Amino acid sequence: MAVAYEPPPQFPFEGGETAEIIRSLDWSRTSLGPISSWPAHLKSAISLMLPARAQIVMFWGPEFVALYNDAYAPTIGVKHPKALGRPAREYWAELWDDLHPLLLRVLNTGETVFAEDRPFYIERHGYPENVFFDISYSPVRNEAGKVDGVLCIVSETTERVVAEERQRLLLQETNHRLKNIFAMIDALIGFSARSAPTPKEFAQILRGRLAALLRAKELARPGIAGDAASARKHTTVDALVQAILQPYVDDAFPERIRTIGPALPVGETAGTGLALALHETATNAVKYGALAQLTGLVRVTWNRRDDDFQLEWAEVGSSAVVAPPTSRGFGTILTENIVTKQLGGKLEYNWQPDGLKLTITAPMARLAV
Repeated sequence: MAVAYEPPPQFPFEGGETAEIIRSLDWSRTSLGPISSWPAHLKSAISLMLPARAQIVMFWGPEFVALYNDAYAPTIGVKHPKALGRPAREYWAELWDDLHPLLLRVLNTGETVFAEDRPFYIERHGYPENVFFDISYSPVRNEAGKVDGVLCIVSETTERVVAEERQRLLLQETNHRLKNIFAMIDALIGFSARSAPTPKEFAQILRGRLAALLRAKELARPGIAGDAASARKHTTVDALVQAILQPYVDDAFPERIRTIGPALPVGETAGTGLALALHETATNAVKYGALAQLTGLVRVTWNRRDDDFQLEWAEVGSSAVVAPPTSRGFGTILTENIVTKQLGGKLEYNWQPDGLKLTITAPMARLAV
C-alpha cells in the first residue's frame, strides 16, 4: 500500500499568522535573501520570537528589516502586514529619527537599551499618536560574536500612562478648586458683612450668595452638583455672565460690577466652556484682582463683531497686580485651553496699571454649538 507523500514542514515551523506570512513571502527580493540561505542564529531568534506571547519585533541587518510576532502586530495598526519583511525606515518613517539612533546603538556597540514608559510618536491608525512603551532592545550575535540584528521586546503602556496623567490632572484640579472655594467664601463673607446691619441679615445674605455661587458652578460644570437636568442645553451670554457674577454683587456697592451686551444665544458645549472661563477669571479677580480691593470695579461687555463673538473683561482699581505674572497657574492654563481649543478662539491679556483687561474672541458659529 502506497504511503501518501507529505512535504517536509517549511520554516518557520510555528508562530501563527506572522509565521504564515513569512513562509509566503519571496525573500529573494529582500536583503535577507531566500529563507534557505538564512544563518542559523537568525532562524533561532525567529523560532524563539514567533510563538512568544510578549510583543517582540526584530530588526535585521544594516537595513533593519522588520520581523515580528502576532503579539506585536496590533501595536503597529494598519502597518501590518505590509511592514513585515521591509526595511524599518519604510514603515516607521514618522519616528525614524527617534528609533534609528536606538537601533544603531545596539547594532554598533552590542549594548542593551532599556527604558520604561518610553514615549514615541507614531501614525499607526491613519492619524498621529503619542504612545508609550516599556522597551528592551538587545543584540542578536552570530557564532563569532558579531551583532547582526536587534531583538526588541516591548510592552505598550499608553493606556496606563494616559490614565495616570488624567488622575494627576484630576488631583491637581481638585486641589485648585478647593483653594478657590475657600478664597471665594472668604470674599463672600466680606461682601455680606459690609451690607448686613444685623447678624440675621448677614446669614440671609451669605446664604443667598452661596446659593448663587452653587448655580454658577453648575453652569461651569453641568451636573457636577448632582442635578444634570438643571443644566440648560441653550442659554444666552447675558444669562451666563449674570449667573457667574451674581455671587460677587455687593448691595452696598452696586456699581462694583457692570455688565453690558446683547442676549446672544449660546449652545450647551460653548456655554459650559464660556461659563468655566468666566468663573476662573472671576475667581482670579477675587483672589488677586479688582474684587480683592474694597473699591475695585469689574466691567464685562460683549457683542458680535461680523462673524466673531467678542467679550471684554476689564478691571479697574486692581492695585494688587500691575504686571503680568511670572508663571501661569492651573486656572489660567485651563481658561486658555477652553478658549483656544473648545471655542476655537483666542485670548488676549492686557495688563494695565489700573488692572487687567481680558479679551475673548471666538467664531459665532462655535458659540452656538
